[in-house]
Amino acid sequence: MQQFLNVCAALLALSVTSDGSDLYQLILEGNIEQAADSLSSVSTASTRDGNLLFYAGMLETDGARAARFMQAALQASVSPLHREQIYLRLAQYHLLNRHLDSLGDIITEYLTRWETGRYRDEMLRYSILIDDLKENRESALRQIDRYGLEYTTGDAAQWGRIDKARILLQAGKKIGAAKVLKGLSRQKDGAGVPAALYLLTLGAIADGRTDDAVFHYSILRESFPSSIGCDALLDRMSKVSTSDEVTREADKVTGTFYSVRLGVFSVKGNADRMAADFSHYGKKVEKLRKVISDKSYHVVYIGRFRDYESASKFKEKLQAEHNQVFQVVAR
Repeated sequence: MQQFLNVCAALLALSVTSDGSDLYQLILEGNIEQAADSLSSVSTASTRDGNLLFYAGMLETDGARAARFMQAALQASVSPLHREQIYLRLAQYHLLNRHLDSLGDIITEYLTRWETGRYRDEMLRYSILIDDLKENRESALRQIDRYGLEYTTGDAAQWGRIDKARILLQAGKKIGAAKVLKGLSRQKDGAGVPAALYLLTLGAIADGRTDDAVFHYSILRESFPSSIGCDALLDRMSKVSTSDEVTREADKVTGTFYSVRLGVFSVKGNADRMAADFSHYGKKVEKLRKVISDKSYHVVYIGRFRDYESASKFKEKLQAEHNQVFQVVAR
């Protein structure tokens, strides 16, 4: 439930109240104890005020009790701004508890009351998620296609593409999902870009495509170093990195020497910094520009080894010292 309250507080921080309520402002600012004290000092006769019931729901740590406060607020006199937010909070509560029928009712009522409401995109995505959780994949895809026609730009559009890729993956349509994710990963910015890179890395790891996994992870780490899940991806890649050995014999036929690939970067300055960081090992550090899907990347290599075993041993040393995943490649 604490996670639910944190999500609520984060989402509410995006809103600006018009009634100037000091109590509500305390909640927005995260001063929970002070807000609770202020609420407790209000006369119990005033609890018929829907706004106070809403505030009480926001401060309640028990999910079920918080939902009851919110429901009670809807039956009382509550400001239009808070009323719309209450529907969003109740939708989140029912989603977290997998009350899918109740969630569907909340979504329908919200979209009826606020056809162009502030949370329309979230509610539509929750509706898609209901079909997804019920394994109604075709219905979910039809909904997401309609969503994509309505939201064509911005974060809402990007999250829609993430939803589509996720549903395609669950439906076993890997090629279609990869196409959506790769297109999104090439965007310059936006909330869905790191999610796309994460899913591409995860998919490559699951399929044993170490080269692709390292490539997408490197871009994710470079462009979004604070992204949630980077450490988990690193751990997973560390466990499958030995798959390089499977291609060792083939590499010996086509490659003239081996290097450790340190990273792939979309920004040349980042590649320069990594090259400088590894210059003290006494090995040749090289930076090569490559064009992949019409986008330029800068690849940093270290060392030139005559056999795979020597390169692999050096790679293990680097990984232990830097807590990162590197890869031996034939060149």
